Amino acid sequence: NEPTDLPTVDGRAAAFHQADVRDVDSVAALIAATIGHFGQLDVVVNNAGGTPPAFVAGTSPRFLTSIITLNLLAPLYVAQQANDVMQAQPTGGTIINISSVNALSPSPGVAAYGAAKAGLIHLTQSLAIEFAPKVRVNAVTSGIVGTEEIYASHYDNDEARIAALHDGVPLGRMATPQDI
Repeated sequence: NEPTDLPTVDGRAAAFHQADVRDVDSVAALIAATIGHFGQLDVVVNNAGGTPPAFVAGTSPRFLTSIITLNLLAPLYVAQQANDVMQAQPTGGTIINISSVNALSPSPGVAAYGAAKAGLIHLTQSLAIEFAPKVRVNAVTSGIVGTEEIYASHYDNDEARIAALHDGVPLGRMATPQDI
């Protein structure tokens, strides 16, 4: 039952609602807007996240807290409120958390981010048990995804460096956003 007054993307109704997922009240407004537009909430993708490179030594506690809040607490806030709605729906729902390879492989400069994403994997597993059977909770953990930004920021768009990187991947190339 897609509303006819909303714009469509690939034949499906779409709506935009700006929200700060680090703020519980903003999350509540996002969930309410979604229900207002579509009448139900079927799928949530917790994709907000990231970090600039920052070594822990010399980094402010406030900055570290902001990284953990964005990458762990924000998905928890969204999942908690989405679950409340999904549990009341006959069809339940699905929550998908986007994690990172940094959750599984330590890397200097992203310790707080990696710890938060490792926590997100644990949170996903715990919520999958708590919210079951009505709401499915899964995490997607990929390696580096080949985007223009990644190629520019990590490989200086150097075709030889990118080709060497691809040679080390069994698929022969990096994953694309479409693969994920």
